[in-house]
Formats: sequence, structure tokens, C-alpha cells
Amino acid sequence: MADAIMTTEVTSTTFPDLVIEKSKSIPVLVDFWADWCAPCKMLMPVLTNVVAEFSGKIDLVKVNTDQESQLAGSYNVRSLPTIKLFKDGQVVDEFMGALPERAVREFIEKHLDRAADKQIRSATTLSKNGRHEDAIKILAGAISEDPSYDKIRLALANEQIEAGHLDDARLTLDELPSELRLDTPVKSILARLELAELANGDIDIAHLEERLSQYPDDLSTRAQLGAAYFLAGEHESAMTQWLEVVRRGDNTTRNSGRENLIRTFEVLGSSNEHVVRYRRLLAQALN
Repeated sequence: MADAIMTTEVTSTTFPDLVIEKSKSIPVLVDFWADWCAPCKMLMPVLTNVVAEFSGKIDLVKVNTDQESQLAGSYNVRSLPTIKLFKDGQVVDEFMGALPERAVREFIEKHLDRAADKQIRSATTLSKNGRHEDAIKILAGAISEDPSYDKIRLALANEQIEAGHLDDARLTLDELPSELRLDTPVKSILARLELAELANGDIDIAHLEERLSQYPDDLSTRAQLGAAYFLAGEHESAMTQWLEVVRRGDNTTRNSGRENLIRTFEVLGSSNEHVVRYRRLLAQALN
């Protein structure tokens, strides 16, 4: 366990130097607190312990809002505790309330480079050039060096899906903490994996299209063709097939088509123009 750090109490006089200027070299976490605030006292040791883990990569200071009400007001502090993270002289993120240690660590990690981040960037470059196997090797090595960094596992699972190693991707995602499965990035990658598994290794689109032209009510082929389209990046064509499954199928097959559409919505995001349209068409088909 990292040694606890001493936290500097800043005032309106020292704030420009200890927060604004300091944040131009490393991030500064500012804890707005008060002596009467019980959640503040719960959060303080969590903050000091987590910041100590990062060995000088981030600084932590405190502002007593009872003594520095004008300073707190200038940063719109309305409840306690409020934690603001400064980088390059500006507030870039914040949270309120006494979060658990894991959540505080994740909040900080978003704004810090770890050694593995460089490896993730290298793997991304390799992936863009189609070198998925090389990217997988880099990310597997990164996990062995930093096994608690969940961001590596997400990147690795993504590359394993791209390379067609679906069982490996499933195992990688299974290693993530269960509470992360509700996070949007994880849900998106899980949805991609499930759609890839649906394709069942058959990504010969021409073959599937020919089979469907002969048997248009073969909803299993239609669902598989949708998955093949999705893997090929033809997302609207994929959604068209799954919508037809909903329209043509019985209760069981209708539900599978609905689930595949929802998985696609998860991957593409709610602002995607095709998602907006097909979400509406799905609602109409189900009514």
C-alpha cells in the first residue's frame, strides 16, 4: 500500500500558484471541504491514499470552504465534498460526494498517462494497418505488466474480435469486474462480440445472399446475413435484415431480431443517424 501523502491547504492567496500554475505541469486535484461535513472526512483518506499510488503524477490540495467561501463560490461549489481536477490552469473534470476508492482511482486515471497507454496507442496504430495479431501481442504484454488496468483488456478484446479470436475475446471480457459491464464502452464491445458470434464464422456474404434469395423466409439465414453485413461494416444493411426478422418472425425469432438491433444500437451509439431511424422502425414493428 502506498504511503499517505500530506495534503496542502490552499487559500485564495496561494491558489494561483499551487493550483493554477502547478496544474500546467501536473494535474491538481482540489478537495473543497468543511470541518462540519461528515462525507468530507470520509473522503479525505481515500483521496490521499489513491493520490499516493500515483507517485507524484498528480497533486492534491484542500480548500476549506468555510474560510474560503469566495473562492468556493467562484468555482460554483454548491455541495460538499466537491472535487475538481485542474489541468493547464482549467477545471477539466469534477465529482461530488464521497465516492469509493475504486471510483476515485478511475476518475484520476482518466486524466493520467500510464505506461500501458503508450502500448495501447502502439497497438491502435498496428490495428489501423491491419496488423491485429501484432497488436494482440503488445496488449497481452501490457496486461502482464499492469494487470489492474481494465482499459488494456477492452483494447485487447477489441483486437481479438477484429482478428476473429472470439473465444479469446470472451475470456478477456470475462476477466473484467462485473460492475463495469454496465459501462457504455464495455456494453459496446460485448455487443460487437455477440454479433460476431452470431455470424458463426460464415462471412461469405454472397453465399448468404444467394441462400436468402432462394429461401426468403429462412430467418436464421437472414439473421446470419445481418451479422455478416455488420462485420463488414455495412451497418444499415445489417439492421435491415434484423428488422425483417422482427417483422416476419414468431415471438422467439422476433425477440432475437430485436436483441440484435439493440446490440447494434449499443455499438453505433444513440446519435447515429441509422440508429435513430431503425429505433423508430423497430418500435413500429413491435406495435
